[in-house]
This record gives sequence, structure tokens and C-alpha cells, in this order.
Amino acid sequence: METINLKVKRVSYINAENGYVVLKGESGRRLVTAVGTLPEALNGGKLQGLEFKFSGAWEMSKFGRQFAFSSAQIITNETFYFLAKVVKGLGDKLAQRLLEHYGEKELTRILENDPEKLLEFKGIKEKKLSQIKTSWEKQKNLRSLSEFLLPHGITPNLLIRIFNALGDEAVKKIRLNPYSLTEIRGIGFKTADDIARKLGLNFLSHHRIEAAILHLLLEAGDQDGHTYVIPDTLYVQLSELLDNEEEQVDPTAFEKVVRKMQEEEKIVIDKEHRIALKAFHYMESFLETFFRKRSQERLQPIMKSDKVNNFIDQQQQKLGFTLAPQQRQIINLIGTGKRRIYALSGYAGTGKSTIAKAILNLLAENFCDRKLITCCAFTGMAAARVRKLSGFQAYTIHSLLKYKGENRFEFNREKPLPYKVILLDEAGMVNTQIFYRLALAVSDETIFILVGDPAQLPPIGAGNVFADILGKPYLGHISLTQIFRQSEDSVLVHFANIIRTGEMPPDYEQSYQDFIFMREDIPNYFQLKKELPEKELREIRGMCNERIRKLILELATKAVKRLKFPTWDFQVLTPVRRGPLGTEVLNHQLQNVFNPNSPCQTERFGTIFKVDDKVVHLQNKDMECARYQTGAQPSLTGGWRRQRIFNGFVGIIKEIDLKNELFYVIYPGPLVVRYNFDHIRDIIDLAYCLTVHKAQGSQYKYVAIPLSNSHFMMLNNKWFYTAITRAEKKVYLIGQEFALKRGCTNVDTTIRNTFLALKDVE
Repeated sequence: METINLKVKRVSYINAENGYVVLKGESGRRLVTAVGTLPEALNGGKLQGLEFKFSGAWEMSKFGRQFAFSSAQIITNETFYFLAKVVKGLGDKLAQRLLEHYGEKELTRILENDPEKLLEFKGIKEKKLSQIKTSWEKQKNLRSLSEFLLPHGITPNLLIRIFNALGDEAVKKIRLNPYSLTEIRGIGFKTADDIARKLGLNFLSHHRIEAAILHLLLEAGDQDGHTYVIPDTLYVQLSELLDNEEEQVDPTAFEKVVRKMQEEEKIVIDKEHRIALKAFHYMESFLETFFRKRSQERLQPIMKSDKVNNFIDQQQQKLGFTLAPQQRQIINLIGTGKRRIYALSGYAGTGKSTIAKAILNLLAENFCDRKLITCCAFTGMAAARVRKLSGFQAYTIHSLLKYKGENRFEFNREKPLPYKVILLDEAGMVNTQIFYRLALAVSDETIFILVGDPAQLPPIGAGNVFADILGKPYLGHISLTQIFRQSEDSVLVHFANIIRTGEMPPDYEQSYQDFIFMREDIPNYFQLKKELPEKELREIRGMCNERIRKLILELATKAVKRLKFPTWDFQVLTPVRRGPLGTEVLNHQLQNVFNPNSPCQTERFGTIFKVDDKVVHLQNKDMECARYQTGAQPSLTGGWRRQRIFNGFVGIIKEIDLKNELFYVIYPGPLVVRYNFDHIRDIIDLAYCLTVHKAQGSQYKYVAIPLSNSHFMMLNNKWFYTAITRAEKKVYLIGQEFALKRGCTNVDTTIRNTFLALKDVE
């Protein structure tokens, strides 16, 4: 290991995503190239002109001799570096004047203990002081975090993500509980366990096994939707997670820790030995009681049967067609019912929205004032859609409950919502935790109506509430099954329902008004697979995927020319994130089609964000939000507050503030959310191409879906049904016939293990 001092003259390369840099500079009188990772590169600081002390070794590369460093220390006056290079808008001259006036030691003391004193200095106002204070804390904490984690195997590209998740006290939190890192996207238990072991935690520690159990139970909920696991499955997973070649944990240790966790009420074990997090079990028990109680026929009917039938006749005259028997049935059930909860389920094209509107009109005329009726949905786009179709007010669930941050809501059990009727649309998207929060705030006398499509993908996260309660015998539930086709040339809904049953639609290669399969295949592929080596097959598959990609870009280019709002109305959906037809590649290329010329842009972590870009929020996270007034400048908006923004919310970048490294996104509501540049790729990403789960609950006029044999493992009929029913006017399927058949006929039989699906919840 050697050390050199290097004054940076030029930054030849910088990767802001992982902190890797190639620096050219002077070491003594020699010109030297140094390569390695720098936390300063992650923080967006300017490196040119700084002097570092590097530790590492010399190596020969194809570019010549270079110094590969493994650690770095700034020799340049660190206070000057911070003020001149990190604080936005301060500059070299003002930084130098501050140092000359106070001296480095005193200035450091002021920054640490008495920053308000800087207001006495000419050129420092409140706004600039705020920037200095924020930057000082961030720089100090980020440096502390990097010094703590880099030696433990955390790569620099995860530092910003950890900092975003754990905040200013990240080091303290990790020292206290290294396994808190598992809550961060991209960091698994193994990484956290490795850090814990390096910090001295024993291999057989009770805390290590307990952390592994909690991790697996959470993972079962977050990734697979299960709210409980059976012991044999859990113990096998624990062995796979904790054991290595040198050391193994005795399975009896698992049982001891599980029993202790049960005694401490951290987990629940029912009489059938199902193991669950206490929170999951409690919420599902509450929901079972909630649904059962509200399903009791304990109240006076709203109106008599003949009056309901008169209303139905009036609705049919307004609509210009006769309602199906099941549609009449649900209106009658609610109009003459004595319950306070009802469910309306139906597949694509069965008229759920039409009947939901009719039900709300019935209740507005005969039960309560229109102002006391509201709709809600999980996503902003779904709420906007139900508002448009029903004519009644609609909110996201969190807006309805007035989320206050840190898992607190203004409306709850003690303060129920002030509505007499609440309709939850797209109920199948709502997981156990959110359903529980909504149910807590629904008063006993409120009519609660659930509407959803049971054939769509289950919710992201633990539970499957809507699907589970549809099987309850006590629930007042009508299922719409009659499909309404618009015309002979309109087959989208018809084909979707054929795919739902696990079959191939007939004549799928014909061109229809709302459905087109653009076949782009590999001739004689399966014969070639027998004859050619894997390398050649890989090249052939790659060329096919390239042709599919080009066709998608051609469709997008045509959409830009003919649609009034192409960014919003045309959506690409794909099964995967990576690869030539994944969201990462397609988003970059679609951005050049939909938003080639923008008045302002920034680049972070290999992604360019521009004003007017379509973006998607990637995590369930509290953000700085405000109500948005159309035409206003977001940065001048007042009334900022913390509000939960959910995984899958899609919006448009309205403004980018390069000086303060902030950007503003408008979501349906309308709601404006303030982000900083470090959030790019971690909390928010481009949304021209989305996975189907991210698009659930939303609809677009035109949808394009790449179908490749490369996606074989991801394709099933539930995914495919959900994907094509996102299209309102037309769906384009582009790709290989075998992938199309796989998507139609591979029936998804995945079952989520939930207490609510059981006959009785203990």
C-alpha cells in the first residue's frame, strides 16, 4: 500500500451513481492518473482544484500506468471545499472571504454550533444561511456514513440510498441495529448480517436469529403477499439465510427464539402453528370483525323495492339501454338492504363503473346529501378516473384520511370520516395495512361499497383483502359476469376475458379497432435451438429483441405526431426492469421520443431528468407536498406538509431548480411534490415505460406491450389480463408468438397465505 498526494487538474470521468472517478493531476512534479471511488463524487461536489491524499497501489491498464486508490482524504482546506464546492450559490470568493474573516478553526466552530452568527457577515442572508446549514449537516453526515460503511462492504452507490432512508442519524441507527439496513431497497439480509458480524455480533446470537425471522416474515409479506408462514418453511429459509460452510445454526435454536418472540408478543402463532408478525395478525383479525359486523342485517332498509325499481327504470331511460340482471340486482341489494357494507366485483367490460355511478345517484337521492358521498382509490390516477366517471368527489385513500406523516392520520378510530357513503374503487389494489387504516376511519352508520376486478394482479405488499372477503358467505356481494362488447370490430374486452380463463383468443393476428398483434418472430426458432450453439442463439435473440424495440419506438413516434397529450395517453408496459426490453433501457429511449427538447434538465446516477418528463414514484415514503394550483410556479407554492406518496404514483416534472438541486412533480389531485436530485433513481424514475404492477389502477388510451421469449418466466395470464386492460382505446402487442401464447395460457395459480382467507381468524 502506497500513499500519494494529488492535486486534481481535470476530471476525466465521473460516475455519480457509484462514485467511481478517473482523475488527472499533479503529484509532486509528475502528471498522474488516479482511479477509485469518492464519496464527494456521490454528493455532487466539484473535484477540480482539490488536493487529496490517496492510499492504494500502482497498476498498469490499457490506458497506461495509473494509481488505483482504496481510500482518500481531502488535503485541501475542507471548510473551503465545503463552502466553495458543496454549498450551492456561495462560490470561491465568498468562501475565501469567510475564511479570511473568521479563520478556519473559528468558522468550523460557528458552522457546528452557532451558524446564525454568519448573518452578521455581508453577503449572507437567511436563504443562503439555510443552504449552508442544510449542506453542512448533509456533508458531515454523509462523510461519517461513508467512513463507517465503506470498510464493511457497502458500495458507494448505496450510500445515498441509505442516507435517504435513514437520514442524519444513519450511523447511530446502524450501530444500534445493523439489520435496519434490510428495510432499504437494494440491501439484503446478507449485507446487513455481514456488517453486524464485523461489528462483533455472535453467529449464534439470539438477536441475529430474531432479526432473520423478522426479515423473512416481512419479506414474505412484501414480496409474496403472505401474512403468515408455516414453521417448516420458515426453518428451511432460516437455515439457507444464516448458515455457511463453516458454521450452522442448530434448528432447535430457531424454535427457542420463535417461542421467546411469541412470549414477548413480537410474533403470533395460532393453533395450527402458523407464524405471523403480530401486526399482520392483528390487522386481519380486525378486518374480519369489521366486515362481519357491518354485514349484519341490523338496520332499516333505505327504501322499498318498488321505489328502487322505479329508479332503475329511470336510469335505463337515461342510459339508453337495459341493465343486465346482475346490475339490477346490486342496485336492489343496496337500495333495500339493511347492511352497511357491499361488494361489487366484475371483470373487464361488465359495466362496474356504470353501475357504481347509478348506485351513488340512488343513495344521493334517497339516503343523504351528495356532499356526504365520496369515492376513494389507492392511486391518484385511479381516484381521478373514478371522479370523472362517477361525477362524485374522489381522493386517494391517504388524502381522504389526511395523512400526517409517520404513520399518523387525522381520521381514525377516534375521529371517523364525516361521510355517509364511501365507495372504494379498484379495491383489489389495496393491501392489508392500507385497508386496515381505511376501515378504522369508517363510522358504523356509513355505507361502505367495495368495487374491483378479482382477475387483476393482487396488491403490492401483504394480504389480498378484496379477493379474500369475496369468499365470505356473510358478505353482501354481487359478481358481474356479462361482458358488453362495443362493436364487432372491438375485441379488447372480449379477448381480455378469454385470456383471463387461460386460453388463446381466436383470430388474434387480425387487425382490430382496439387490438393488434404485431408479430416479430425468429423463424424456425425451436429447430435452430437444436442446431446452433448458445452464443449464436443469443445473438439471434438479441436481434429479435432489437426489432421489437424499434417497432415500439416507431409506435411512440407516431403517437407524438397524432395525439394531443402523447406523454399521458401512450404507455409502454413490460414484465421486466432490466434487459433490452426492460424499463431501464426503454425509458431512456422513449424519453428522446416524447421529450427531446426541454427548457431545463439535470443528470444524476446515469439518468437525465427534464421538465415535462413523465416519472414514477418508487417507494412508499413521506414527502414534502402541497396542493397545486394550475398554472402556478411550484417552487413558489406555500403550505408544504409531509404526506405519504406511494409506490406507483405517476406524475409530470413541472419545474427543475438547478441552483438548489430541487425538482417539482405534479401528481393527479392535483398535488405538487418536492424532490431533491439525490432522489433520482432511488425514490423516483422515468415512467414512459412501466412494469404492470406500477401501472395497476391506471388506464391509458393506448398501451404497447413487448412480448419476448426472454420474458418467459414472467409471463402468465393474470399479468397479461391486467396489462391489456390498462388500455382504453387500443393495445399493441409487439413480439413473438410463443411469448403471446405463454402469456395467455400460463395460468397463475399463486395463492397468498392470509388469515383473512381462512374460515375463521382467531
